[in-house]
Amino acid sequence: MSDVLIIADDLTGANGCAAGFTRAGLRSVTVRSSASAEVIEECSRTYDTLVVTTDSRHFAPADAARAVAEVLKAGWPARLVCSRADSTLRGNFGVEAEAIITGVRARGTRAVGLCMPAYPGADRQTVDGLQLLGGTRMEHTELAHEVRSPVTTSSIAEVLSVNTGLQSVHLGLGLVTGPFAALVERIRELLTGDPDVIIADALTDAHLDRVAAAAVEAADDVMWVGIDPGPGSLAIARAMGLKGRTGAAPLLAVAGSATELTQQQLQRLIADRSVALVSPSFRSGSPIPDVDATAAEVAAALRRAGTGDIVLLASVVHPSDVLSLDSEEADELPAALGLITAAVLDTMEVGGLYTTGGDITANVLDAIGGAGIEVEEEVVPLAAAGSVVGGRFAGLPIVTKGGLVGDPSTGVACLDHLARLAAIRSRLLAAT
Repeated sequence: MSDVLIIADDLTGANGCAAGFTRAGLRSVTVRSSASAEVIEECSRTYDTLVVTTDSRHFAPADAARAVAEVLKAGWPARLVCSRADSTLRGNFGVEAEAIITGVRARGTRAVGLCMPAYPGADRQTVDGLQLLGGTRMEHTELAHEVRSPVTTSSIAEVLSVNTGLQSVHLGLGLVTGPFAALVERIRELLTGDPDVIIADALTDAHLDRVAAAAVEAADDVMWVGIDPGPGSLAIARAMGLKGRTGAAPLLAVAGSATELTQQQLQRLIADRSVALVSPSFRSGSPIPDVDATAAEVAAALRRAGTGDIVLLASVVHPSDVLSLDSEEADELPAALGLITAAVLDTMEVGGLYTTGGDITANVLDAIGGAGIEVEEEVVPLAAAGSVVGGRFAGLPIVTKGGLVGDPSTGVACLDHLARLAAIRSRLLAAT
Protein backbone atom coordinates (compact mmCIF):
# COMPACT_ATOMS: atom_id res chain seq x y z
CA MET A 1 0.00 0.00 0.00
CA SER A 2 1.01 3.64 -0.37
CA ASP A 3 2.00 5.54 2.73
CA VAL A 4 -0.05 8.48 1.48
CA LEU A 5 -3.25 8.54 -0.59
CA ILE A 6 -4.24 11.97 -1.87
CA ILE A 7 -7.51 12.57 -3.69
CA ALA A 8 -7.41 15.74 -5.79
CA ASP A 9 -10.15 17.53 -7.69
CA ASP A 10 -8.02 18.63 -10.65
CA LEU A 11 -4.90 17.42 -12.43
CA THR A 12 -2.81 20.57 -12.13
CA GLY A 13 -3.24 20.69 -8.37
CA ALA A 14 -2.56 16.96 -8.15
CA ASN A 15 0.75 17.33 -9.99
CA GLY A 16 1.84 20.23 -7.82
CA CYS A 17 0.96 18.32 -4.68
CA ALA A 18 2.85 15.23 -5.86
CA ALA A 19 5.90 17.37 -6.61
CA GLY A 20 6.01 18.56 -3.02
CA PHE A 21 5.96 15.01 -1.69
CA THR A 22 8.66 13.98 -4.17
CA ARG A 23 10.89 16.81 -2.96
CA ALA A 24 10.41 15.45 0.55
CA GLY A 25 11.78 12.07 -0.52
CA LEU A 26 8.52 10.17 -1.01
CA ARG A 27 8.27 8.65 -4.47
CA SER A 28 5.04 10.03 -5.91
CA VAL A 29 2.74 9.49 -8.88
CA THR A 30 -0.44 11.09 -10.20
CA VAL A 31 -3.15 8.94 -11.74
CA ARG A 32 -6.48 9.87 -13.28
CA SER A 33 -9.49 8.33 -11.53
CA SER A 34 -10.55 6.94 -14.91
CA ALA A 35 -7.66 4.48 -14.61
CA SER A 36 -8.65 0.94 -13.79
CA ALA A 37 -8.77 -0.28 -10.21
CA GLU A 38 -5.88 -2.60 -11.12
CA VAL A 39 -3.71 0.36 -12.19
CA ILE A 40 -4.51 2.28 -9.02
CA GLU A 41 -3.80 -0.80 -6.90
CA GLU A 42 -0.48 -1.39 -8.69
CA CYS A 43 0.54 2.24 -8.15
CA SER A 44 -0.34 1.99 -4.48
CA ARG A 45 2.09 -0.92 -4.17
CA THR A 46 4.85 0.88 -6.08
CA TYR A 47 4.78 4.47 -4.88
CA ASP A 48 5.03 6.09 -1.47
CA THR A 49 2.50 8.76 -2.40
CA LEU A 50 -0.43 8.02 -4.70
CA VAL A 51 -2.27 11.12 -5.94
CA VAL A 52 -5.50 10.37 -7.78
CA THR A 53 -7.36 13.16 -9.54
CA THR A 54 -11.14 12.97 -9.93
CA ASP A 55 -11.47 16.14 -12.07
CA SER A 56 -14.51 16.82 -9.88
CA ARG A 57 -14.08 20.52 -9.08
CA HIS A 58 -17.19 21.45 -11.03
CA PHE A 59 -19.21 18.26 -10.41
CA ALA A 60 -22.57 18.32 -8.68
CA PRO A 61 -21.94 17.67 -4.95
CA ALA A 62 -23.36 14.13 -4.95
CA ASP A 63 -21.28 13.18 -7.99
CA ALA A 64 -18.12 14.62 -6.43
CA ALA A 65 -18.69 12.66 -3.22
CA ARG A 66 -19.28 9.48 -5.19
CA ALA A 67 -16.08 9.95 -7.22
CA VAL A 68 -14.02 10.47 -4.07
CA ALA A 69 -15.54 7.42 -2.38
CA GLU A 70 -14.63 5.24 -5.36
CA VAL A 71 -11.01 6.40 -5.28
CA LEU A 72 -10.79 5.82 -1.54
CA LYS A 73 -12.06 2.27 -2.06
CA ALA A 74 -9.48 1.59 -4.81
CA GLY A 75 -6.54 3.17 -2.94
CA TRP A 76 -7.25 1.93 0.58
CA PRO A 77 -5.46 1.23 2.89
CA ALA A 78 -2.97 4.06 3.44
CA ARG A 79 -1.30 5.51 6.52
CA LEU A 80 -2.40 9.04 5.61
CA VAL A 81 -5.36 10.06 3.45
CA CYS A 82 -5.79 13.61 2.21
CA SER A 83 -8.30 15.71 0.32
CA ARG A 84 -6.25 17.91 -1.97
CA ALA A 85 -8.37 21.06 -1.81
CA ASP A 86 -8.08 24.26 -3.81
CA SER A 87 -6.10 26.98 -2.00
CA THR A 88 -8.73 29.55 -3.00
CA LEU A 89 -11.60 27.44 -1.60
CA ARG A 90 -13.22 26.71 -4.96
CA GLY A 91 -15.06 23.53 -5.93
CA ASN A 92 -16.56 20.89 -3.67
CA PHE A 93 -14.22 21.78 -0.83
CA GLY A 94 -16.28 20.40 2.07
CA VAL A 95 -18.14 17.71 0.17
CA GLU A 96 -14.99 15.88 -0.85
CA ALA A 97 -13.42 16.20 2.60
CA GLU A 98 -16.58 14.79 4.17
CA ALA A 99 -16.59 11.86 1.74
CA ILE A 100 -13.05 10.93 2.79
CA ILE A 101 -13.66 11.37 6.52
CA THR A 102 -16.87 9.34 6.33
CA GLY A 103 -15.18 6.65 4.24
CA VAL A 104 -12.23 6.28 6.61
CA ARG A 105 -14.56 6.09 9.61
CA ALA A 106 -16.61 3.43 7.86
CA ARG A 107 -13.45 1.33 7.71
CA GLY A 108 -13.17 1.32 11.48
CA THR A 109 -10.69 4.15 11.98
CA ARG A 110 -11.24 7.31 13.99
CA ALA A 111 -10.79 10.07 11.42
CA VAL A 112 -10.63 13.82 11.99
CA GLY A 113 -9.90 16.37 9.30
CA LEU A 114 -6.95 18.72 9.81
CA CYS A 115 -7.66 21.64 7.51
CA MET A 116 -4.58 23.81 6.94
CA PRO A 117 -5.26 25.52 3.58
CA ALA A 118 -2.46 28.09 3.90
CA TYR A 119 0.01 27.85 1.02
CA PRO A 120 2.87 30.17 2.05
CA GLY A 121 4.86 29.58 -1.12
CA ALA A 122 1.91 30.76 -3.21
CA ASP A 123 1.08 33.76 -0.96
CA ARG A 124 -1.99 32.13 0.63
CA GLN A 125 -2.42 32.65 4.37
CA THR A 126 -5.02 31.57 6.93
CA VAL A 127 -5.79 34.09 9.67
CA ASP A 128 -8.71 33.98 12.11
CA GLY A 129 -10.19 31.11 10.11
CA LEU A 130 -10.19 33.20 6.93
CA GLN A 131 -8.32 32.36 3.75
CA LEU A 132 -6.32 35.27 2.35
CA LEU A 133 -4.60 35.81 -0.97
CA GLY A 134 -1.69 38.17 -0.49
CA GLY A 135 -3.38 39.47 2.65
CA THR A 136 -6.72 40.06 0.90
CA ARG A 137 -9.92 38.13 1.54
CA MET A 138 -10.81 35.81 -1.32
CA GLU A 139 -14.19 37.45 -1.98
CA HIS A 140 -12.41 40.76 -2.49
CA THR A 141 -10.25 39.37 -5.31
CA GLU A 142 -11.11 38.60 -8.94
CA LEU A 143 -12.07 35.08 -7.79
CA ALA A 144 -15.40 36.53 -6.67
CA HIS A 145 -16.29 36.97 -10.34
CA GLU A 146 -15.27 33.54 -11.61
CA VAL A 147 -18.10 32.18 -13.76
CA ARG A 148 -18.05 28.49 -12.85
CA SER A 149 -17.04 28.67 -9.18
CA PRO A 150 -17.25 32.20 -7.72
CA VAL A 151 -15.73 32.63 -4.26
CA THR A 152 -18.25 34.40 -2.02
CA THR A 153 -16.63 33.94 1.39
CA SER A 154 -13.19 33.54 2.92
CA SER A 155 -14.54 31.69 5.97
CA ILE A 156 -13.13 28.17 5.83
CA ALA A 157 -15.77 26.91 8.26
CA GLU A 158 -18.53 28.23 5.99
CA VAL A 159 -17.00 26.63 2.91
CA LEU A 160 -16.61 23.30 4.71
CA SER A 161 -20.29 23.36 5.70
CA VAL A 162 -21.68 23.86 2.19
CA ASN A 163 -23.71 20.73 1.29
CA THR A 164 -22.21 18.83 4.26
CA GLY A 165 -22.87 18.08 7.90
CA LEU A 166 -19.27 18.75 8.92
CA GLN A 167 -18.72 20.32 12.32
CA SER A 168 -15.48 22.27 12.60
CA VAL A 169 -13.46 23.97 15.33
CA HIS A 170 -10.64 26.47 15.03
CA LEU A 171 -7.02 26.90 16.16
CA GLY A 172 -6.10 30.58 16.10
CA LEU A 173 -2.74 32.06 15.23
CA GLY A 174 -2.07 32.86 18.89
CA LEU A 175 -2.21 29.16 19.74
CA VAL A 176 -0.28 28.13 16.64
CA THR A 177 2.60 30.48 17.47
CA GLY A 178 2.46 30.07 21.27
CA PRO A 179 3.97 27.39 23.52
CA PHE A 180 3.99 23.99 21.81
CA ALA A 181 2.71 22.18 24.91
CA ALA A 182 -0.30 24.51 25.03
CA LEU A 183 -1.04 23.80 21.36
CA VAL A 184 -0.94 20.04 21.97
CA GLU A 185 -3.20 20.36 25.00
CA ARG A 186 -5.71 22.51 23.13
CA ILE A 187 -5.97 19.95 20.33
CA ARG A 188 -6.61 17.25 22.93
CA GLU A 189 -9.35 19.40 24.44
CA LEU A 190 -10.95 19.97 21.05
CA LEU A 191 -10.92 16.25 20.29
CA THR A 192 -13.04 15.53 23.36
CA GLY A 193 -15.90 17.27 21.55
CA ASP A 194 -15.59 14.85 18.59
CA PRO A 195 -15.27 17.49 15.86
CA ASP A 196 -15.18 16.45 12.22
CA VAL A 197 -12.52 19.01 11.28
CA ILE A 198 -9.97 21.19 13.05
CA ILE A 199 -9.12 24.35 11.08
CA ALA A 200 -5.71 25.90 11.78
CA ASP A 201 -4.35 29.35 11.05
CA ALA A 202 -0.91 29.58 9.45
CA LEU A 203 1.31 32.17 7.80
CA THR A 204 4.41 30.07 7.17
CA ASP A 205 5.46 26.50 6.42
CA ALA A 206 6.89 26.38 9.94
CA HIS A 207 3.39 27.06 11.30
CA LEU A 208 2.02 24.15 9.27
CA ASP A 209 4.75 21.86 10.61
CA ARG A 210 4.03 23.01 14.16
CA VAL A 211 0.31 22.28 13.98
CA ALA A 212 0.90 18.91 12.32
CA ALA A 213 3.46 17.90 14.95
CA ALA A 214 1.11 18.94 17.75
CA ALA A 215 -1.80 17.05 16.21
CA VAL A 216 0.19 13.84 15.84
CA GLU A 217 1.45 14.15 19.41
CA ALA A 218 -2.00 14.95 20.78
CA ALA A 219 -3.69 11.70 19.75
CA ASP A 220 -2.33 8.34 18.65
CA ASP A 221 -5.80 6.91 17.95
CA VAL A 222 -6.70 9.46 15.26
CA MET A 223 -6.07 9.25 11.52
CA TRP A 224 -5.67 12.87 10.52
CA VAL A 225 -7.21 13.58 7.13
CA GLY A 226 -5.37 16.42 5.44
CA ILE A 227 -7.64 19.04 3.84
CA ASP A 228 -5.43 21.52 2.01
CA PRO A 229 -3.66 22.26 -1.29
CA GLY A 230 -0.60 20.18 -0.40
CA PRO A 231 1.78 21.80 2.09
CA GLY A 232 -0.44 21.04 5.08
CA SER A 233 -0.72 17.36 4.20
CA LEU A 234 3.03 17.21 3.62
CA ALA A 235 3.50 18.66 7.11
CA ILE A 236 1.32 15.88 8.52
CA ALA A 237 3.38 13.27 6.67
CA ARG A 238 6.58 14.73 8.10
CA ALA A 239 5.10 14.76 11.60
CA MET A 240 4.19 11.10 11.18
CA GLY A 241 7.76 10.31 10.21
CA LEU A 242 6.87 9.13 6.71
CA LYS A 243 10.11 9.02 4.72
CA GLY A 244 9.28 6.66 1.89
CA ARG A 245 10.10 3.04 1.24
CA THR A 246 12.86 3.88 -1.19
CA GLY A 247 14.94 6.95 -1.68
CA ALA A 248 18.32 8.48 -1.62
CA ALA A 249 20.64 8.66 1.34
CA PRO A 250 20.86 11.94 3.27
CA LEU A 251 22.37 14.98 1.57
CA LEU A 252 25.65 16.58 2.61
CA ALA A 253 26.02 20.36 2.37
CA VAL A 254 29.40 22.03 2.85
CA ALA A 255 29.59 25.79 3.35
CA GLY A 256 32.69 27.82 4.09
CA SER A 257 31.70 31.22 2.74
CA ALA A 258 31.38 33.92 5.40
CA THR A 259 29.32 36.36 3.31
CA GLU A 260 26.21 37.86 4.85
CA LEU A 261 24.12 36.42 2.00
CA THR A 262 25.42 32.90 2.62
CA GLN A 263 24.59 33.27 6.32
CA GLN A 264 21.03 34.28 5.39
CA GLN A 265 20.74 31.32 3.02
CA LEU A 266 21.95 28.85 5.63
CA GLN A 267 19.66 30.29 8.29
CA ARG A 268 16.69 29.96 5.92
CA LEU A 269 17.70 26.41 5.02
CA ILE A 270 17.90 25.39 8.69
CA ALA A 271 14.51 26.97 9.38
CA ASP A 272 12.68 25.50 6.38
CA ARG A 273 14.16 22.02 5.93
CA SER A 274 15.21 19.05 8.06
CA VAL A 275 18.82 20.02 8.73
CA ALA A 276 21.42 18.71 11.16
CA LEU A 277 24.03 21.43 11.60
CA VAL A 278 27.62 20.40 12.34
CA SER A 279 30.03 23.18 13.26
CA PRO A 280 33.73 22.38 12.81
CA SER A 281 35.79 21.24 15.76
CA PHE A 282 39.00 23.20 16.25
CA ARG A 283 42.34 22.42 17.79
CA SER A 284 43.19 24.66 20.70
CA GLY A 285 44.16 28.10 19.47
CA SER A 286 43.66 27.30 15.78
CA PRO A 287 40.97 28.75 13.47
CA ILE A 288 41.38 25.79 11.09
CA PRO A 289 39.05 22.79 11.61
CA ASP A 290 40.39 19.55 13.04
CA VAL A 291 39.82 17.23 10.07
CA ASP A 292 39.51 13.92 11.92
CA ALA A 293 37.33 15.20 14.77
CA THR A 294 35.00 17.14 12.48
CA ALA A 295 34.70 14.26 9.99
CA ALA A 296 33.67 11.96 12.84
CA GLU A 297 30.95 14.42 13.91
CA VAL A 298 29.61 14.74 10.35
CA ALA A 299 29.58 10.96 9.89
CA ALA A 300 27.67 10.55 13.16
CA ALA A 301 25.09 13.12 12.00
CA LEU A 302 24.67 11.25 8.70
CA ARG A 303 24.08 7.98 10.55
CA ARG A 304 21.28 9.63 12.52
CA ALA A 305 19.75 11.31 9.46
CA GLY A 306 16.93 9.87 7.39
CA THR A 307 16.17 9.85 3.68
CA GLY A 308 16.04 13.39 2.35
CA ASP A 309 17.51 14.92 5.50
CA ILE A 310 20.38 17.37 5.16
CA VAL A 311 23.59 17.34 7.15
CA LEU A 312 25.16 20.79 6.95
CA LEU A 313 28.86 21.33 7.67
CA ALA A 314 29.21 25.09 7.96
CA SER A 315 32.00 27.22 9.36
CA VAL A 316 29.82 30.36 9.49
CA VAL A 317 26.06 30.49 10.03
CA HIS A 318 25.79 33.61 12.20
CA PRO A 319 27.95 36.77 12.39
CA SER A 320 29.40 35.58 15.69
CA ASP A 321 30.93 32.57 13.86
CA VAL A 322 33.16 34.73 11.67
CA LEU A 323 36.85 34.31 12.52
CA SER A 324 39.71 36.63 11.64
CA LEU A 325 42.03 34.77 9.26
CA ASP A 326 45.33 35.72 7.72
CA SER A 327 46.03 34.92 4.07
CA GLU A 328 47.59 31.54 4.83
CA GLU A 329 44.70 30.50 7.07
CA ALA A 330 42.22 31.69 4.43
CA ASP A 331 43.75 29.06 2.12
CA GLU A 332 43.89 26.36 4.79
CA LEU A 333 40.19 26.62 5.74
CA PRO A 334 38.67 25.46 2.41
CA ALA A 335 41.40 22.82 2.09
CA ALA A 336 40.42 21.43 5.50
CA LEU A 337 36.73 21.40 4.58
CA GLY A 338 37.63 19.49 1.42
CA LEU A 339 39.58 16.89 3.41
CA ILE A 340 36.70 16.55 5.89
CA THR A 341 34.29 15.96 3.00
CA ALA A 342 36.53 13.29 1.49
CA ALA A 343 36.95 11.53 4.85
CA VAL A 344 33.18 11.49 5.33
CA LEU A 345 32.44 10.17 1.83
CA ASP A 346 34.98 7.41 2.31
CA THR A 347 32.94 5.99 5.18
CA MET A 348 29.33 7.16 4.64
CA GLU A 349 26.85 7.06 1.77
CA VAL A 350 25.28 10.36 0.79
CA GLY A 351 22.61 11.00 -1.82
CA GLY A 352 24.16 14.20 -3.08
CA LEU A 353 26.63 16.97 -2.31
CA TYR A 354 26.04 20.73 -2.07
CA THR A 355 28.92 23.20 -1.91
CA THR A 356 28.76 26.96 -1.59
CA GLY A 357 31.80 29.10 -2.30
CA GLY A 358 34.19 28.71 -5.23
CA ASP A 359 37.21 27.84 -3.07
CA ILE A 360 35.17 25.27 -1.15
CA THR A 361 33.95 23.58 -4.33
CA ALA A 362 37.45 23.42 -5.82
CA ASN A 363 38.98 21.98 -2.66
CA VAL A 364 36.18 19.43 -2.24
CA LEU A 365 36.65 18.21 -5.81
CA ASP A 366 40.42 18.01 -5.30
CA ALA A 367 40.02 16.02 -2.09
CA ILE A 368 37.59 13.49 -3.52
CA GLY A 369 39.55 13.08 -6.75
CA GLY A 370 36.92 14.64 -8.96
CA ALA A 371 38.09 15.87 -12.36
CA GLY A 372 35.13 18.19 -12.74
CA ILE A 373 31.35 18.41 -12.92
CA GLU A 374 29.03 17.31 -15.69
CA VAL A 375 26.65 20.28 -15.65
CA GLU A 376 23.08 19.35 -16.42
CA GLU A 377 21.26 22.58 -15.66
CA GLU A 378 21.32 25.88 -13.81
CA VAL A 379 19.20 26.04 -10.65
CA VAL A 380 19.49 29.83 -10.55
CA PRO A 381 22.05 32.02 -12.34
CA LEU A 382 25.55 30.96 -11.20
CA ALA A 383 24.29 27.89 -9.32
CA ALA A 384 24.90 24.72 -11.33
CA ALA A 385 23.51 21.21 -10.89
CA GLY A 386 25.00 18.03 -12.24
CA SER A 387 27.22 15.14 -11.21
CA VAL A 388 30.84 14.56 -10.25
CA VAL A 389 33.14 13.49 -13.09
CA GLY A 390 36.07 11.19 -12.40
CA GLY A 391 37.43 9.71 -9.20
CA ARG A 392 35.87 7.23 -6.84
CA PHE A 393 32.67 9.31 -6.45
CA ALA A 394 31.95 9.74 -10.15
CA GLY A 395 28.24 10.17 -10.80
CA LEU A 396 27.45 11.62 -7.37
CA PRO A 397 24.83 14.38 -7.76
CA ILE A 398 26.21 17.81 -6.90
CA VAL A 399 24.94 21.38 -6.80
CA THR A 400 27.43 24.22 -6.49
CA LYS A 401 26.87 27.92 -5.81
CA GLY A 402 29.04 30.99 -5.29
CA GLY A 403 29.05 32.72 -1.94
CA LEU A 404 27.42 35.88 -3.31
CA VAL A 405 24.86 34.17 -5.55
CA GLY A 406 21.08 34.33 -5.21
CA ASP A 407 18.80 35.55 -2.46
CA PRO A 408 17.99 34.19 1.03
CA SER A 409 15.86 31.37 -0.44
CA THR A 410 18.49 30.15 -2.92
CA GLY A 411 20.03 27.61 -0.54
CA VAL A 412 16.63 25.95 -0.10
CA ALA A 413 16.11 25.91 -3.88
CA CYS A 414 19.53 24.32 -4.43
CA LEU A 415 19.02 21.61 -1.81
CA ASP A 416 15.52 20.85 -3.08
CA HIS A 417 16.95 20.46 -6.57
CA LEU A 418 19.73 18.24 -5.24
CA ALA A 419 17.15 16.07 -3.46
CA ARG A 420 15.38 15.49 -6.78
CA LEU A 421 18.64 14.53 -8.49
CA ALA A 422 19.52 12.19 -5.63
CA ALA A 423 16.10 10.50 -5.75
CA ILE A 424 16.38 9.96 -9.53
CA ARG A 425 19.86 8.46 -9.18
CA SER A 426 18.71 6.22 -6.33
CA ARG A 427 15.86 4.83 -8.43
CA LEU A 428 18.15 4.26 -11.41
CA LEU A 429 20.66 2.39 -9.25
CA ALA A 430 17.88 0.31 -7.70
CA ALA A 431 16.64 -0.68 -11.16
CA THR A 432 20.04 -1.95 -12.32
